[in-house]
Amino acid sequence: MQIKHALTTTPAVLTALALAISSTSVLAADYNAKLSLDVPEGNTKYVAAQQFADLVRERTDNNVDIQLFANSVLGGESESAEGIRLGSVQMGIITSSVLTSWIPEVQVLDLPYLIDGEEQATALSEPLTEELSANFEEQGFHLLGFSVNGIRQLMSSFPIDSIDDIQGKKMRVIQSPLHVDAWKAAGANPTPVPAPEIYNSMQTGVIDFFDNTATNYLTNRFYEVAPYYVKTDHIFAMGTWVVSQNWWERLPDDYQEVITEAALEVQAELPAMRKSDDQAALDETVADGATIIEIEDKGPWQEAMKPIRDEYVEKIPNGEALVSLIENAE
Repeated sequence: MQIKHALTTTPAVLTALALAISSTSVLAADYNAKLSLDVPEGNTKYVAAQQFADLVRERTDNNVDIQLFANSVLGGESESAEGIRLGSVQMGIITSSVLTSWIPEVQVLDLPYLIDGEEQATALSEPLTEELSANFEEQGFHLLGFSVNGIRQLMSSFPIDSIDDIQGKKMRVIQSPLHVDAWKAAGANPTPVPAPEIYNSMQTGVIDFFDNTATNYLTNRFYEVAPYYVKTDHIFAMGTWVVSQNWWERLPDDYQEVITEAALEVQAELPAMRKSDDQAALDETVADGATIIEIEDKGPWQEAMKPIRDEYVEKIPNGEALVSLIENAE
């Protein structure tokens, strides 16, 4: 009883405990982050995010702790983006097309056949980040750069050797007017379908084909319902590395610098990592019965979609200048 009385009435002990609890709470509030991902563990984007989190933790002596939440457990990409704006989620690597309702300028990245290779897709991050950072900040995001999630290719229940083969066929497209208009111009019958419904929609014949990336072709087992993987290279799906602006502003300058440098380092390594992972994914699907079709002549596809591309360049704020910036990135 004497020991208990001493512990409960000693001011020095109580003060020390209160300070310790207070310090821990402040640290947790200011320097802990939830990073939302729409992909499973093992996906290239997840691996890159983990490398990023590890670098930040190491270089801040564990004072900035970034925890990854895979498989959209914090919500889909739209919900995660809204959470980042409001501060309930601190970070994410969000597909650029999801952000167009807040930053319409990033719609430029969805223009078909604008990006013509890996080097250009990687090189555009720095100038585009510099150009659009203020636009992101106005909407509650701090922009850390862009990276390629993958190349959008066609996945189909039937062989596609030319644009003639898709005429009148039902194509699942993302819920974006640009994608709807582009594929309508190409002759398909575009049908917006949420991503979680793709597999069942193919299985039941609601759609005949869709576009997605190589790693998703494997991890979502799309090859079971779409055994033809067709390399049209029509859009490089870009991931946008964003941080809650409110959370960012609470960080010390040196921690901001660490996070920025870590993101750039991982983004520079991502292309080689993703290319290797894409090939491994396709090899595995081929072993399970998938067929890879190379479209050598992309001219007819580019020509069919050109009017839509030209139309949307006019609609996108500062569209012509952004297209020029991307085309000249090196």
